[in-house]
Amino acid sequence: MEKIVANLDRLAEFHSQKDAIELQKRALLDDIKIPSEVEAVIKDGMERMRLLDEAFQTEQKRSSTEMRAKLDAITIPDEIKCALAEIDAKRAAILQEQQAYDAEMFEKIKQAKAKLQVEIETQTHLVYEDVANRKAEIEAEFIGAANAVDENIRKLENEIKTDTERFGKTVKGKYFMAVYNKGRITWNTGMMEAWINDHPFLKQARKEGRPSISLRRI
Repeated sequence: MEKIVANLDRLAEFHSQKDAIELQKRALLDDIKIPSEVEAVIKDGMERMRLLDEAFQTEQKRSSTEMRAKLDAITIPDEIKCALAEIDAKRAAILQEQQAYDAEMFEKIKQAKAKLQVEIETQTHLVYEDVANRKAEIEAEFIGAANAVDENIRKLENEIKTDTERFGKTVKGKYFMAVYNKGRITWNTGMMEAWINDHPFLKQARKEGRPSISLRRI
């Protein structure tokens, strides 16, 4: 029994080692930050995009106001009602000019944004790639240690189960307990149906399984 208790306490130590490895790995991963200068590049790029949008909206508003003023300046004097067709044509031409101008400005902004996006990605992609590679290296570095602890846990659990099965009782440690469960008793129903209840060979149909051991945290 003392050996089982000692092994249960060792099992707790292995689990503590595993938790410590995970915490150390997580701390190293959390230390990997995007450099402030890269964040500054991204922030500056976003601000420049915002200014592009703002400039486009301001220019569009100015142009629209100007075009509206041109439209409002075109009035229809009572004495030239016959000129309505010509006036409508002028209005249509101004509106077409506005639409063409807006389309041109939109395309310019679109191209400027695309160029700016490429510039940002060019300045930052190597940093993000380095961060991803470093995280992969940390994962690879710790996988061996974690696997070793897992193997120790597996072997020790098997040893505890074997010893507890021989001992035949539940054993408690400081942090873990090995719970002993008797094996299930089953009956061969085929044989039972062939014999009557008081038949002397009835015991031959009785089967008892091996006991099972489960490990639990306390």
